[in-house]
Amino acid sequence: MPAGWALRKLDSLGGAAVAAVGGGAASQWRAFLHQYLQRLGGHADEAVRNLDHLTELHDLAGPAEQPVLASMMSQGSARVEDLREALRVLTDAGPVMQPVAFLRHLDPAIARATLDGFQPALPLDTASLLWAGAGLVLTLVLYELVKGVLWAPVAVVKGMARKPRGRRRPGGDRAPRERIEPSL
Repeated sequence: MPAGWALRKLDSLGGAAVAAVGGGAASQWRAFLHQYLQRLGGHADEAVRNLDHLTELHDLAGPAEQPVLASMMSQGSARVEDLREALRVLTDAGPVMQPVAFLRHLDPAIARATLDGFQPALPLDTASLLWAGAGLVLTLVLYELVKGVLWAPVAVVKGMARKPRGRRRPGGDRAPRERIEPSL
């Protein structure tokens, strides 16, 4: 059947295309993470500068302004610690655990800015190639699962159409085979 052959080929092509897109997207994870880390480090440096500036202002301020500045310094100090901790955890995590560390210490504003200015890269390091392979396999498996779920009703209908409508013999459609005893 030429139509069946063509559908199988289109299915193979679709699976390959989905797998390629998944592998390519997963390979960009490390490039995104490096750009995120650069922004995170920049935010941490800026937070330290702001905290130093607030400390100077606190020392120069009069008694009326000092409580407000002390509150701002407390918030700034907490921000510096959060950013430094996120930077430390992400840098210390291995390639496999980095996505988990990223999600635990995610700063949505920094991630959004990173995504807005993201520059794709051609990663050739081992970790990026492993991520690309994992993404390829995962998306191909997801493709096959979705395809199976979507085509299941069609298979059921086709199976119902193939069943003979007449009465079946208890042992099946075929006559029982004779058993041949080996001779000695």
